[in-house]
Amino acid sequence: MSRNFLSEILAQKREAVRRMKAKPSSDRLRERALEIRKTAMPHRLLQALKSESPRLKIIAEFKRRSPSAGIIRDDLSADEVARRYERAGASAISVLTDEAYFGGSIADLRAVRSITNLPILRKDFIIDPSQIYEAAVAGTDAVLLIVAALDDAALGDLREVAENQLGLDALVEVHTSFEMRRALDAGAKIIGVNNRNLQTFQVSLETSERLISEAPHDRIMVSESGLQSAESFRRLHNLGFRGFLIGEALMRASDPEKALRDLVAGGEDPQPLQSSCSHRPVAGPIGFSTAHRAVATAHRDNRIQIKICGITNATDAKACVELGAALIGLNFYPQSPRYIEPKVARQIVETLPADTDAVGVFVDGNAEEIRKTAKTARVRSVQLHGNFSPETASELASEFRVIRVFSTHPRFRPEDVSRFSNCDVLIDAHHSDLRGGTGRTCNWP
Repeated sequence: MSRNFLSEILAQKREAVRRMKAKPSSDRLRERALEIRKTAMPHRLLQALKSESPRLKIIAEFKRRSPSAGIIRDDLSADEVARRYERAGASAISVLTDEAYFGGSIADLRAVRSITNLPILRKDFIIDPSQIYEAAVAGTDAVLLIVAALDDAALGDLREVAENQLGLDALVEVHTSFEMRRALDAGAKIIGVNNRNLQTFQVSLETSERLISEAPHDRIMVSESGLQSAESFRRLHNLGFRGFLIGEALMRASDPEKALRDLVAGGEDPQPLQSSCSHRPVAGPIGFSTAHRAVATAHRDNRIQIKICGITNATDAKACVELGAALIGLNFYPQSPRYIEPKVARQIVETLPADTDAVGVFVDGNAEEIRKTAKTARVRSVQLHGNFSPETASELASEFRVIRVFSTHPRFRPEDVSRFSNCDVLIDAHHSDLRGGTGRTCNWP
């Protein structure tokens, strides 16, 4: 007789929930959750998945082990993996918190919340409101509700607690046509199609290909499990999926950050060359018109991303996002007329949607100064102009996405680029007096 994983897990989960609710500290969970969520931004996962950004929207998962695969990865902490995922371009982070079968914990979710502003999904076998309150207190933005694990009444009640009481998102997971109808009847806004059968743990992408045709166009669809190639992402995206939840393939990779970056970039260029000939700031209607044309051109090839630099206020940042820019630049070079204080920059960063990156622009300086400024501003990427060694860039790359700038001055040697193998590269037009924002174009051969 084959093993029924779901029934086994749910039996253990009911006992774990009983033990949790027996603790005195559980009495105030609902009250604490409601208090915390009063000031939290609601429905952040939904916003990230609905974003019109051309970037592939991946919910990258931290998972130590599974019943079918055994130990997947036990040498990395949840917060370290989340840092890598964020640098690589994840739209959200999924944290598997089941302890008995997957080796996770609610402490993992708290650790991830402490280091990222990306939307977080608590992935677990949720059967009781107390688990949702616990997740909200820990800092989650969304919870997983598995249709196969719940009857109709429980599914509706738990979705109401998450979405209406707490302003969280519910990712409602289905595997069959019958479960799809139940999810729709329950009012699910985000529906995840699990390509893994939770009874047998067998995986087939045909599940997503089949069920997408049964989903109304106004629902946000996410494909889960068994996703390992850029080609499969493109195929499912063309069918109508807006997001993809991927865990094991990333966790098994020798470098999870590079693996995710390759997928986000389309799997064609693991270290894409980024070029720029001008860092003109956004300034008035003419600037925005030019930016709009550039973004529209880039959108015709979704491997190209536009960064708009010189942002000094939230209004301009919002306009850049609305135009479709994937990144905005914040200038921390004191001699620049577009210099911005790190605390002011942080206020701008906190208004950005999850899939828009803020890049801190630095000229010279040491790693510790840059790290301090970047963390104060909460930027996820740093752009380095001037004299920086490969060692300094490598040190910063352990915490941030690093963009190394090379000026096309007479002493520029293309072979120098190879010394910065852990960085993205930006080629900037040379000016004898300016370090960037020259308005000049490169003399491309």
